[in-house]
Amino acid sequence: MDEECIHGFGRGDCAACYPAAPVVVAPPVRKARTAPKSSLREPVGGSGTASAKSLRRPPVDVGDRRIYHVTHVANLAGIVAQDMLVPDAGDTAAETDVQVFSADERAARRGTPVPGRDTVVADHVPFSLTPNSSAWESIRAGIDDPRIDPAAAAAAASEFVVLVSTIREALSVQVTDDGISSTGIVVTDGYAPGPLTRFATTSDDVQRMLVALGDEDEPDALLRAELLAPGVFPLASITLIGVANDKVRDEVRGILHAAAHKPKVAVYPPWFQAADEVRY
Repeated sequence: MDEECIHGFGRGDCAACYPAAPVVVAPPVRKARTAPKSSLREPVGGSGTASAKSLRRPPVDVGDRRIYHVTHVANLAGIVAQDMLVPDAGDTAAETDVQVFSADERAARRGTPVPGRDTVVADHVPFSLTPNSSAWESIRAGIDDPRIDPAAAAAAASEFVVLVSTIREALSVQVTDDGISSTGIVVTDGYAPGPLTRFATTSDDVQRMLVALGDEDEPDALLRAELLAPGVFPLASITLIGVANDKVRDEVRGILHAAAHKPKVAVYPPWFQAADEVRY
């Protein structure tokens, strides 16, 4: 059995018990003794001439990067019953007990097309690229935010759960529902319905945008960015459920009791505290 810390995480996964170490970037896959040359990828918006900094940086393996979906614990039983997360729009529209997004926000997402695809933002299950996304921060810090439904805004942060997956899992999803098959993830560099938001829809553009969003020169970009998974997202692709305390952990484990797939449930209070309250 894998060793776990007191919060329920595997060894090395908990920021409290195992302080973060420098991220190891995977080297490019090449034939033996072949030195990296022109295949180095440039940041989004590059002019074609790589800087000295980018020349020293090999391509980043973003597959293990975590993605996060926040929902109220009251919605979890429905997710387990369907064995999947479903988008807000379309024939499989989500039926939730506690809406996270406000009616105006859901309407904006239903009215925002995804460039180059015959879909809108609401045809996707939204994930953030950080457990500290701006929308989630509004809930846990009690910030007035028109994106957030009044019922969600009135709820305590401890009443929510954080469903965690990885980019690699999202890329591997190929679910067909009513004849509609997944066509690949979309990544945005900001609030998805925003007028200035850029969308990455091809695999190369997704890779470049994910690398750019991880650039230390613009950490706030991660707070606004979204990963949109088209169609339904299987519960089997959720690797971890983060909760605020032992009481919610026991409740979640009870909901998962009859589930075919039981993600690990871990108590991790920093994910449920306002940014200025977090103490690792």
